[in-house]
Amino acid sequence: MIVRKKFAISVLIFGLFLIVYAPLQAEAAMVLTEDNISIGQEELIDDDLYLFGDTVVISGSVLGDAVIFARDVVIDGSIEGSLLAFSQAVRISGTVDGSIRGASNTVFLTGSTGRDLMMAANMIDVSGIINQDYLAAARSSTVTGSVGRNIRATMNRFEVDAPVGGDIFTVVSEFSFGPRAVVEGNVSYISREDAEVDQQAVIIGNIERSDPPVDERAVEPWRRVWRFIRPILSLMFLALLMALIFPGLTVGTAGTIKEQPLLSLGVGALFIFVWPFIAVFLLLTVIGIPAGITSMLLYAALLYISRVFAGYFLADLIFGRNKNIHPVWVALTGALILTLLIKIPYIGWAVNLAAVWFASGAFFVYLKTGTEKEKYRSESE
Repeated sequence: MIVRKKFAISVLIFGLFLIVYAPLQAEAAMVLTEDNISIGQEELIDDDLYLFGDTVVISGSVLGDAVIFARDVVIDGSIEGSLLAFSQAVRISGTVDGSIRGASNTVFLTGSTGRDLMMAANMIDVSGIINQDYLAAARSSTVTGSVGRNIRATMNRFEVDAPVGGDIFTVVSEFSFGPRAVVEGNVSYISREDAEVDQQAVIIGNIERSDPPVDERAVEPWRRVWRFIRPILSLMFLALLMALIFPGLTVGTAGTIKEQPLLSLGVGALFIFVWPFIAVFLLLTVIGIPAGITSMLLYAALLYISRVFAGYFLADLIFGRNKNIHPVWVALTGALILTLLIKIPYIGWAVNLAAVWFASGAFFVYLKTGTEKEKYRSESE
């Protein structure tokens, strides 16, 4: 009952937060949701901008930050704040006074950013100006513009043919410096191959290559064994705690999977796929950052704990109606069985997804139906 009350209070507080905060946020920013969104050259947005669409083009001026979720993003205007973009293709030929952050398949920067460029992408082409740092994780990247300070990157192929005002550190497979490269700091990179440095390239500091770390597991077989049994022991330990401290919640949630599988599946889908979007939305705001972080922590915790419920359900099916087996042994056996199933190649991911999907939904269903049943029993008594 204590855990249910705490959870109900948390949900209530979270719901009140969204009810109160959402109208305030709507007034404090411009939010547009359309297939094709275009901010014309003569348009001035004197506020933060949140855009959700298929194609987004900003040719005008945005005096605040811009947050964009779209398939194609084109920025040929100006943004006085920072840009956060999640897209298939991002093309920036205008100016962003703040930082540019996000993730995309391809990124083309021919304009400029007053601060950092921090992106995760398949390909990043920088022919414009980065006034501060370049931070990236990509399959390939080419820098032909300029970077005011440091570069930190993880790449498969990385080419630098531009001025860099600070140091470069990268983990890379193929690394090269073109004739226009001028690095004012040190270059440190982790690779199996030496970098290709053009004769006209200038590196003022030191250049140092380090070999990738040796896979110690190949040398010490016991590490492989430990890697195999560690998740088993972790889940079994959690199952032991849940069975001892919250036996009713554990048994009740597992029973809900069996009694109401479709409802558990539907509620689980809402939790798995909707909750993260709410948390990310909160993280994009200033006031909502604490709530967003808390939501993500709760989300990760429940995903892991739900495996205990799913394991108990599997073990209960195996033991059948044998009432002589203590719930602790059922929980431990279920944790062992589920972890071994998850480790099966090719199908383990599907087993894991099904387990957390059904069990997380059953958890919320049980919190509601279980509380109602206990209330009914208490009133009857």
